Amino acid sequence: MERGRILILGQTKENTYEIRNLLDSHRYELEIALSRDVGKMILNQRKMNLIILHTEAIDAEMDEFFDFLEERGIEAPIFVLGEEAKRLREALPESTEIACFEKPYAVQEMLTSIAAL
Repeated sequence: MERGRILILGQTKENTYEIRNLLDSHRYELEIALSRDVGKMILNQRKMNLIILHTEAIDAEMDEFFDFLEERGIEAPIFVLGEEAKRLREALPESTEIACFEKPYAVQEMLTSIAAL
């Protein structure tokens, strides 16, 4: 993904900006959403090549976000980043392409995964 668009969806500025800072020096267009509603608005306006979810954004209402993606035919791969990302992966739809990265982030592995998209 040479100049891909990445949506970073988190609950706080701290966790979304932390992820942004990992990717900032690379050739990606980054969009930040601090709520699912803002994320959906961005996804309605622009095609994203990757969606990054911070674990703090995953809650009981996350199914509604995945329903939105399915209804709109959005098939972007998803990365889950943050504490207990692998455990929280179980709460997400199995049909979705999802990679998990826990802290401390394996940045090179993450960049390699993004490049393979």
